[in-house]
Amino acid sequence: MTATATISTASDRRASEDLGLWEPKRALTLEAAHAHTRRIKALRYILMGLSAVLVGILIWQFLSDRGGTEFVSDPTESVKMSNVRYSGRTSDGLPFYLNADTAIRRRNDLNTVLLTNPALDFIRDEGAANSSVIAKAGSYNDMDKILELENDVYLETDDGNSCDTTHARIFNVEKRIEGDKAIVCNGAFGKVAGESYAIEDGYRTFIFKDGMTADLTRRPQSASDGSSFGFGGDGPINVKADRGIYQGDKTDLRGGVRVVQDGAVITSDQMDVFRIRENGGSDTGSVKLGAVRKIVATGNFRYKTDENDIRGRKGVYERERNLMTVTGDVVVIQPGGNRVRSEKMTYNTKTGRIRFLGDCQGRDCNGNGRTQIILPGADN
Repeated sequence: MTATATISTASDRRASEDLGLWEPKRALTLEAAHAHTRRIKALRYILMGLSAVLVGILIWQFLSDRGGTEFVSDPTESVKMSNVRYSGRTSDGLPFYLNADTAIRRRNDLNTVLLTNPALDFIRDEGAANSSVIAKAGSYNDMDKILELENDVYLETDDGNSCDTTHARIFNVEKRIEGDKAIVCNGAFGKVAGESYAIEDGYRTFIFKDGMTADLTRRPQSASDGSSFGFGGDGPINVKADRGIYQGDKTDLRGGVRVVQDGAVITSDQMDVFRIRENGGSDTGSVKLGAVRKIVATGNFRYKTDENDIRGRKGVYERERNLMTVTGDVVVIQPGGNRVRSEKMTYNTKTGRIRFLGDCQGRDCNGNGRTQIILPGADN
């Protein structure tokens, strides 16, 4: 009976195995179970370590490519970023790039970031070199593409103009800058300062507001080159006006205009000054300016030297002709007290000859409405 039962049990076990039913072959010892648990735990730690290393690599790559991001505890700040870079294009398709050491975005204005050490690089004209603006601090509205700069703002354009100020509001898409603080610029137009300013027309037109001053040093010229801005003077030209607009080879002075060179003083309500474009200048891109070629002064015109005091409504100076023409209630007063009135007069700035035209009143008029005065020492 025993043998038969044993055979039956073995047969039943083989049948269970053939059917795929689970049945432990032998019970695990307690030591084997502990060893299995330790292996599982060690494998888990290894996988966790590999995951941490992978996450660290991903974070390092992100920071090295896009700048760092730091979440701060200040409730007014949402995020702080380092080594940031913004880019865009102007209305005529030219690129600009804005870099900064840090940028902080606040919760109460998510469109604007506060910048430290911002630097803007832009192109004024197709094919021109980069121009740039740098500052100590500023803010940038990424939606409107408006950059507001403060503290030690420095501007440099590709045509050699450079400016220092403490405030600049830059409209990147429109290619326009305005500032509410004083500015000093150096360039082809000389050294110009204003209490406020605007730079428009694709950064080509400089407007100095609220009282401007300028100093222009003329380069030496040959004797055959004729007279310059001061009608024969070689010294620096000093300018004062309520507003000055520099646009290429033309300068518009507005309000209380006063120009001084080598003792010659010109005053008027308004003055347009035209400069010579030297080789290398063009209608677009950089402009190189030479000597003054023409001046048109209107409204309370006055030209005063030690020899003459000439007044009228309008004065026009033409450098190539060495000629100044004054019209409208012309009055000429000479040191001896001689006073002449006329409708029009011309003054040769090289020879010193004065010619009166039209109705003339004064001791030197001959009664026929036309007279001529040759200043002492002038060539006939």
